[in-house]
Amino acid sequence: MPFVLPASNPALTVLPYALWTAQEPRPSALTQVFNNAALPNLCAWAGQSQRRVVAQETPTGWAPAALSLPHECLQAQALGWPVVDGCLPWAAQRAAELGLKAALSEPGAPAAWGFISVCNWQVSNGQVTLGHPAQLAVDDATDLALFNAMAPFFAEDGFTLHRDVPGRWLVHSPVLVDVPTASLERVIGRNIDPWLVGGDAPNGTAKLLRRLQNEMQMLLYTHAVNAHRALSINSFWLHGTGALPVSLAHDPVPVNVVNHLRDSALQQDLMAWLDVWKVVDSEVMAPVLAAAAQGQAQRVVLCGEHEHHVFDSAKPGLWQRLRGHFKPLTLDTVLAVTAPKE
Repeated sequence: MPFVLPASNPALTVLPYALWTAQEPRPSALTQVFNNAALPNLCAWAGQSQRRVVAQETPTGWAPAALSLPHECLQAQALGWPVVDGCLPWAAQRAAELGLKAALSEPGAPAAWGFISVCNWQVSNGQVTLGHPAQLAVDDATDLALFNAMAPFFAEDGFTLHRDVPGRWLVHSPVLVDVPTASLERVIGRNIDPWLVGGDAPNGTAKLLRRLQNEMQMLLYTHAVNAHRALSINSFWLHGTGALPVSLAHDPVPVNVVNHLRDSALQQDLMAWLDVWKVVDSEVMAPVLAAAAQGQAQRVVLCGEHEHHVFDSAKPGLWQRLRGHFKPLTLDTVLAVTAPKE
C-alpha cells in the first residue's frame, strides 16, 4: 500500500480530514470560498515544499471500497504494524493500554479485539444511514444499562464485552483476529449497506455477527433507555478489529497526529471546517514553517477520505517550480479533492 513514511527521519505531522472531498469537480463558488480563506502559513508551506499526491489503494480495490481511512493506515504503518485494510487493531491496542488480559478459550489463541460503538441507524426512503454516535450523548448510567442488557447475548456467542468509555466498549474473541470491519468514521452519515461486516455475502464469523446485530436491534427497540430519548439507540457498530502483531515491521516512528479538523469534517460543515483550519494554520503550520527555516527536516501529510498529500521540506522539484511560475498556487488546489467514482 502506498503509504509514505519518512526516509531520513524528518519530523512527521499527520492531519486527518485536512482535505475537503467534493462529490464532483469543484464549482467556481467552492473555489472562491477556499481561496478567500486566510491560511498564510499553509500557503507558504505548500509553496516552498515538495508535494506528492498518493491515492489510497487496498488489496480489495481502490478507495471507494477501502474500509480503513488513509490517516489510520499512516498511523498503523508508523507503529510498525502490517497495514491490512479493515484489520488495524485499534481495539487490541486500547485493551493493552488498559491492561486487559482476556481469558482465552483455547491455549495460544490470539488476543483479538474489536470496538462496539452503540449508535443510531436512521431509516429514510428505504436506506439506513449511520448517525454520529456523539449525537447520542450517552452518559454513564445509560451505558451501564445497555451493557448489562447486551453483554449476555454477546457471551452466548463467544464474545466477551468490557466497558471502556460511555457508548463504546471492547469486545474480545479469538475469531476477531481476521474479520475486516469498516472504520466507524468511514460510515458516519452514509448508507450502511456497503460497509456491513461481511459485505454482500457474509459467512462464518461475519454471518454470526450480523445475526447478533439483528438481535440487538430487536432488544433495543423496546429497551427502557429509549423511552424518553429524542434520538434512539437502536444498533451497534463493530470496528477496530484484529490482534496486535507479535513483532513489528520496524521500530515505531514518532508522529504528531492533529485531530482538530475531524468533527467539522464529519458534520460536513465547510465553513466551520475552514474556521478550524485557521487554528491549525497558526498552531501547527506556523511551527512547522519555523522549524523548516531553522534547517529541521519536516514532513506534513494532509489526509482526506481516499488519498493523502505529502509535503516535504526539501525544495520543490523543477516541474513544480515551473508550474508554480505559470499557475500560482491557490488554496483550492491544496485542500479540495474530488471523490473517486464508485
